[in-house]
Amino acid sequence: MQAKRPLALAFLMVFLSSLLFPQTLAEIAQKERERRAGLKGKKAVVITNADLAKLRKKPALETPPGPPAPEADEIAAPENILTAPVEPPEQPVTGIPASTDSAPPGLKTLQERLDKAQEYVELLTLKMGALWQQFYSQEDMTTKDAVQQAIAETYIKLEKAQEDEIQARRDLEIFLGQQKKEPGSIWIR
Repeated sequence: MQAKRPLALAFLMVFLSSLLFPQTLAEIAQKERERRAGLKGKKAVVITNADLAKLRKKPALETPPGPPAPEADEIAAPENILTAPVEPPEQPVTGIPASTDSAPPGLKTLQERLDKAQEYVELLTLKMGALWQQFYSQEDMTTKDAVQQAIAETYIKLEKAQEDEIQARRDLEIFLGQQKKEPGSIWIR
């Protein structure tokens, strides 16, 4: 009996409010006629499937014009990366001798190899982001297939470049560890 009382009160409140503010079917129909009369002079825009097919998405991120990005064929392969010129790093890597002129010949080569590997990884990471953006901004499935293929190829290159970077870092650390053990060399920490 206790559970029925709140339900009966709620029903009673709804019933009484409908009696206080009655709206007949005739009033509702009159309001609808007035609304339609107000819209009589306005033109309605109809969007069809053909209109949607013509619609092109804009890229999520627009970058200012700058130097053109290299295409997939223009990116140097990991084997060719050692031939590209590289600027020296802004901050010295810890554990490198104070003067690189007196550094052993292998150190400079290993440092350049590491720098170039890092640069290649950054380049491939940027390309991967651009490809994903291109993939999500296109509507045509044939071009999406081509972009997916480019993404897959770039991902494989990126994994290889990351492995090369890790190996170059290990080689440099091993070389620096061996050089620290030799007497007579001064090291900056």
